[in-house]
Parts: sequence; C-alpha cells; structure tokens
Amino acid sequence: MRKIVIAGAGAYHFAPAIFEDLFVRFRMPVELWLVDADLDMAELSARAAQALARAFGVEARFYYTTQLHKAVFSADAVVVCSDFLDEAAWRKDFEALDAVGLGKQVRLRGGLGGAMQTLRALDFIADLAEQMSEECEGAPLILCGSGYGGLPLSRACECAQRFGGVRTLGVSGVTEQTRKRLALYLGVREDDMLITCAGLPDFSWVTQLRDKARGEDLIERCMKEMREDSREELSAQYIDWYGAIPAGDRPTQYELLADTPLSPRRTVPPASGVGAGDYEVRKRNLALLTVHGPMRPEGLGAWGQIRTSGLQSARPIEILRALWGEGDCRVQSLTMPCDGAVAGVAEGRFVEGPAQIGPGGAEGYAAFLPVELEDIMGQISLCNLLYAEAGATGSRNALREAMECDPALAGVDLLYAEGVISDMIEGQRDRLKRFF
Repeated sequence: MRKIVIAGAGAYHFAPAIFEDLFVRFRMPVELWLVDADLDMAELSARAAQALARAFGVEARFYYTTQLHKAVFSADAVVVCSDFLDEAAWRKDFEALDAVGLGKQVRLRGGLGGAMQTLRALDFIADLAEQMSEECEGAPLILCGSGYGGLPLSRACECAQRFGGVRTLGVSGVTEQTRKRLALYLGVREDDMLITCAGLPDFSWVTQLRDKARGEDLIERCMKEMREDSREELSAQYIDWYGAIPAGDRPTQYELLADTPLSPRRTVPPASGVGAGDYEVRKRNLALLTVHGPMRPEGLGAWGQIRTSGLQSARPIEILRALWGEGDCRVQSLTMPCDGAVAGVAEGRFVEGPAQIGPGGAEGYAAFLPVELEDIMGQISLCNLLYAEAGATGSRNALREAMECDPALAGVDLLYAEGVISDMIEGQRDRLKRFF
C-alpha cells in the first residue's frame, strides 16, 4: 500500500480526477493524506474519498490535516494542487508598484510582480523539497498548475528538482483549456478538434489545430479570423510577431514580455472562474457523497457534478502509476526537463508539451514551433532558472541576474528596479525568510 500526500485536497480543478483515478478507474490500495488550509474541506474530502473507496472495494486508509509537514514523512509521492495566490501580498505588490508608476508590472508571472509571486511560492516549494529529500527520499513530486493560481510551474519545478534534489514533474490543463476556447471561437465541436500545445509553462503555443471530422487544418483560418477580430488584438499581435497562436483559455503571454500598448493594466488578482459559491457547492456535494455513497441517486448525482467540474486531461495519478511501472501514459501538457523537444531551450531546463511517461521518466514529443520563438523562449527559460535559484537559495545575485535577463523588464532601469524590489522584499520579509 503506497502513501500519497495531496496538498490542496479541495483543489477545484484537480481533486476530482485524483479521486476518480484512485478509487474508480485504477482502484489503488492507498494510504491517502489530504492536506488543505480549510480543515472542513480537508475532512469532507477525506470522508467522500472513503465513501468512494468503500463503494468500489478499494483497501485504503485516510488522514486529513492542515499541516503539510505532518503528512510528508515516508510518503511514496506528493502531489501539490494548492493555489499560491496570496491576495493580501498581491495587493501589497500593487500598492508598492503603483506608487512608483510601475502599475503594469503587477503580474503573476513576469516582471517585478512575477518575481515577488515567484519568491513567495518558492519559499514553500523549497521547504517541501528539503523535507522530502530528508523524510521520503526518492518519492516523486507532482506540481499541478491551473493557469489561474500563483504557482509558476517551470520555476517551481526547477526549484524542487535542480536545487532541492527531488524528482519533479508538472502538469497543467493548458491544452484542454485552449481546446475549449478555440472550439468555441471557431465553431467546431470539442470532440472533433485535434490540438497540440507546446513551449514553456505560461508561454505555450498552438502547434497543431485540426478538425478531425472534416480533415481540415485550422491554423491558417484561426490566424486570419484573429487578425480581423478586434477582440483578439493581443493574439493577433503574437501571430504577427511569432507566427503562432497563443495557448491558454486567454492570452497571458504578455506577462512574460515587455509592455506594449495592448498589454492590460492588472489592478486586481485574475479571476479563476471558481468563486466562493462554487466551493460551497463542492462542499455540499462532498457531504452528499459521504452520506449516500456513489451508488444511491443523491450520492451519484453529487459525484457526477464533482467529477465533471475539474480538468479532465490533467491526471497526476496516471503520471505516478507510469513512474512506478504500472503502465505508460501520454500527457497532453507536461512540465518536464527539456530533452530537445523544444528548440531554443537548453537541455535540462523545464519546458511544457506533450510527453510519454514510463519508469525512466518523461520523454517529450518534438514540438514544431516557429523559429521566431526560439530566442525568446531561450531567454525566458534562463530567466526561469535564475528566479528559481533566487527563490531556492535567497541569493540576491541570482535575483539580480534574473531581472537583468527578464524580457518583462525591458525598458525598466535595472538599478531602479533593484531598489524597488529590495524595498518590496523588506516589506514582506515574513513570507521570504530565505532572504533574511
């Protein structure tokens, strides 16, 4: 019986697929530790998972807590689904940057705002990697990113694996999200759309787009319509620059690039599409599943709503089974060390794209990206590595080097930016202990 720790047990986007794979599809004997900042959500998740296990005859033990450090010892795998967006800290970023006329630097990914968000998130990831290397050596770490939260996948993976010594992979739903967006935009059934996305996390691009039913390549049509659509000015800009359609449920690549007149001014945290009401519905459904089980009508209806509410293509349990030699799997959007699949990115730096996973790890499928993207992806991947080093070690030299090569800071005086971020770090020293 393997021990699996889920950090972010109530994760709206990822928890349904985890429960379905563990207890319905693969029926894995498991000791499951469910960790969530909301104790009620952790308990409800544990009890609902227990109801699934009983209904499907799965031998399992369940524990729940709000303290991740209590759960990690002797784990066979850790899956992190947590949302790292600290709204109070985000607002402090905005106030500090807006006060000096740098409001457009309030970002989740690139620039000064992205640097602060990275350092806060990696303080947690580095702690976790240190504990895993001591208490469950050899256990894989799977990081899940929805595209809405504050976890910079490539930087977090670099931090945990390169600087923490923990075998790490990331998984996101960017291909699934892009399919939904473009199927609606082009008027094509989702099931008929064949799509591939690749590049870097948060900087991914459509490399294949076909209507399977008609045997039609949709790339040129999509580019043409976006160039003529006033609502898609940002996408059209990237199509003209790079010859590629930006992936994601909305174009966010601008956060990793220099400002242009089309770059949005970010004044509030991005909406995830998951509000407080959604979480209350999730809790109610978990309670119904706990009481009635998945076989009675009330519990079956609740389970149906739970399992279809998250991302269907991001399945961390499939990845773990493949790493343990229990069946290979193909992942649509995997964050993994580059093995030559993405041109322009140095070998070993984390990239995103389709991959096959087996006991030996991940093997990326070749991504046919326009040559115009190679230089910028090489620059961003180096930037990600340096920010990861700064977050993992508290190195101000690494932070300065990252800022120096950060495309999102092009046009911003480096000495001035250094002074601004130094003040911001000082103002949030309780969240950034490695720098002190």
